[in-house]
Amino acid sequence: MKSFKSPLLLLIILSLCGRRAPAQDNVRDGSEPIMRSIDPARLTYDYLVDGDLPQDDSAARKFKTLQAAYEAAPAGTETKPMVIGIKPNVYQLPGPATRGPSLSIRKNYITLLGLTNNRRAVVLADNRGLMQGSEDDGYLIDINATGFTAKNLTIINYCNTDYEYPGDPSKNLTKRSDVITQAVALQAAGDKHCYENVALLSRLDTMFLRTTRSYFKNVYIEGTDDWMGGGQLSVWEDCTLVFLTGSGVMSASGIVFFNCAFEATRGMRFYKAEFRSAERPNVLINCALPVDSPQAHVAWVRGIAKPRPSQLSLTYHNKDAAGHPAVIYDSTVEAPAFTYSRELSDQERPAFNPWNLLRAAPNTPADDWDPADVRGKYEAAGQGDLPFRIAWTNDTPSIRTGGPGATISARVMPMRADPTITWSTKSDLVSLSRTTGSNVVVTGRNTTSQAEWVAVNATASNGFYVAANVYVEPKYSDPPAVTAGPTVNSPADGVATVNYTLDLGGKQDQSIISWFICDTAAGTNSRKIAVSRGDQPLKTLPLTPGYIGKYLKVTIQPKHSLSDAGAEIQTIGAKRVTPTDIRSTTVSPNFRNFVPETNAVYVSGLWTVLGTWAVVSGDDYVNGYGIRPSTPAWLLYQQDGDCGDMQVDLMMASEKGGQGFSVPGSPADSGPRNLHADMYIKYDPRTKNGYALRMWRTTRSASKCMFQLYKIENGAGSPLNDRQVLSGAFKTTIHMTLKVIGTTLTVTASNDVDDETLALDGTIAPNHFGGAGVYWPGGSSTIYSRFEISYPVAGPVK
Repeated sequence: MKSFKSPLLLLIILSLCGRRAPAQDNVRDGSEPIMRSIDPARLTYDYLVDGDLPQDDSAARKFKTLQAAYEAAPAGTETKPMVIGIKPNVYQLPGPATRGPSLSIRKNYITLLGLTNNRRAVVLADNRGLMQGSEDDGYLIDINATGFTAKNLTIINYCNTDYEYPGDPSKNLTKRSDVITQAVALQAAGDKHCYENVALLSRLDTMFLRTTRSYFKNVYIEGTDDWMGGGQLSVWEDCTLVFLTGSGVMSASGIVFFNCAFEATRGMRFYKAEFRSAERPNVLINCALPVDSPQAHVAWVRGIAKPRPSQLSLTYHNKDAAGHPAVIYDSTVEAPAFTYSRELSDQERPAFNPWNLLRAAPNTPADDWDPADVRGKYEAAGQGDLPFRIAWTNDTPSIRTGGPGATISARVMPMRADPTITWSTKSDLVSLSRTTGSNVVVTGRNTTSQAEWVAVNATASNGFYVAANVYVEPKYSDPPAVTAGPTVNSPADGVATVNYTLDLGGKQDQSIISWFICDTAAGTNSRKIAVSRGDQPLKTLPLTPGYIGKYLKVTIQPKHSLSDAGAEIQTIGAKRVTPTDIRSTTVSPNFRNFVPETNAVYVSGLWTVLGTWAVVSGDDYVNGYGIRPSTPAWLLYQQDGDCGDMQVDLMMASEKGGQGFSVPGSPADSGPRNLHADMYIKYDPRTKNGYALRMWRTTRSASKCMFQLYKIENGAGSPLNDRQVLSGAFKTTIHMTLKVIGTTLTVTASNDVDDETLALDGTIAPNHFGGAGVYWPGGSSTIYSRFEISYPVAGPVK
């Protein structure tokens, strides 16, 4: 192919041909007009890195490797940084064999300066990633220092990406693996970091930005997921941010983007649902975002967007790639909503300039750091001391009409700005104690019959504002009186019921009801088996075999929609539950009423709960509820007696679509990375014997898990056969069936996202066990909303 010496000519030709630039740093056949303001001949430095030197010359401060130059160079100062000049070349930075960064920078005021105007010509590289050459995330450059600067260079972790070096194919880099794993190019902490004319390249976890302040100018960064961070405050100007696989989540926070371009062909997200974005939201000013379409939405949050964030993301005059106003949804998993951000006014916009934002670390006096060299411009315009953030200094309150008010406190940032805060609200459901000051007392005066959310605005002197969402309840009355009952009725049609009558005065019954099983009619040795949630009294209890021979006890705290819960009253059924009261052998708990507290006792017909579980709600869950583990945890059903064929049906929601887990693991029961999950069938939790489907994330795929059938003996697992299946079936929502008929164990699974499925089978030695359960190792979690155990053929094992 003919080589072009004129980048401008090449750019014109390619634009006329309509070619789309490859993802890697917008490379156009090896040439690119990146930075014309830099004259390499005028760049000065203190130490030199030249990969073509025959050997180090420490006396002349010249070195073959960056590592040697960094070791020789002393720390710099703010007035005289120590500059390491780097000649064009590819510089491998081989890291430790097990874990640790390839290059660790702990000296203050070090500058890495590429001696070129083409950042692609100076390359700092290594190719280690998690479980691919390293036991950690394969950190290439790890910085924890003040005053670090990088200019005119590329930092690439090529664990999962190739690199074409301009003009010299012999220096191209070949990825270690196609399977994308965590492989960090840059981890940065400290204060006063500056990155200019730099490319940051990897796939998963390209960068962990944790600085107090940092400034990025003309930076290109690409990745798949979790490839940003943000630290406390970061400014990005004229940068390009690319999702290489077409979509993903950036996990950015505390960043002000000016004139930046975001590229994603299938949509993108800024925050994870669990990310603490409400504390340090992002600001997008005059940026270009992907064009919105039904298949490619841009959203703030991946997953369910929690309502009423305490801080809104901010926008100003953003466009999409077609020049239309940019569209950013709250999330893409619910009905379209646009409550997570607001547009800055023209009055607020001047506060968002690099000088005003970066001249002081958050909550500290100004040290006048000016990495963008724009102090004169903005000082002359009087824009160096303007409020750009209002931080809440206490939690958003809940108040009740007729009760005491609650104090909301806030603080203007930066601390040098006018601290005046004006308080206001458009609602007549509250009153405010004053209109100005660092705090305000909000008092409820809600005369309706429903609690309401009310926005109370805190506004700074330049018009910048934030809104506190206050939950305002109506005035409460006494709990309703019990006028009849309660009484536990005799079981009928497979359920037990409790009857009672309240003096509700037309209000809704929201009594809190709990059910227990007891050994005697006096209520001895009681065990909680079900609770009411979501303001729905649990008046009916489906009966299961674990209740046979037990008395049923019910506790009630009377409550209506405008009262607190009253004193607890209880009642106990007159008769024990008998086998004839049980109409079905199928076990299928309603997680709305499940008791998640740890209970390590193994009782036939009851659940054993080990580890930390929480009942969660969601529109996509069965009955609107599911159960989620947050630590290594087991949910186990004990079934004594002889059992033949059985089936387990699961419905699950995964936080890590396809991957299942946060990091790759192994099916081993012990040792490093023994990160896997089990779904048990024909299992006895008491003795830890039976069978399981085992799954784990593997380095063979970035979007699939490995599945294999296992035999469990005395708590230790061994493969049932040699068959392993790599499948992407584990995406929200997952439907899975484990079935044993005779000596055959089969597993099938599918999801509601794509056509990925799972099918496994194996021959087992029959046993008499009828228990089941799940084990989850912690980390990225799975929510179980259906757990149905059925016994199609009753009776003993043949």
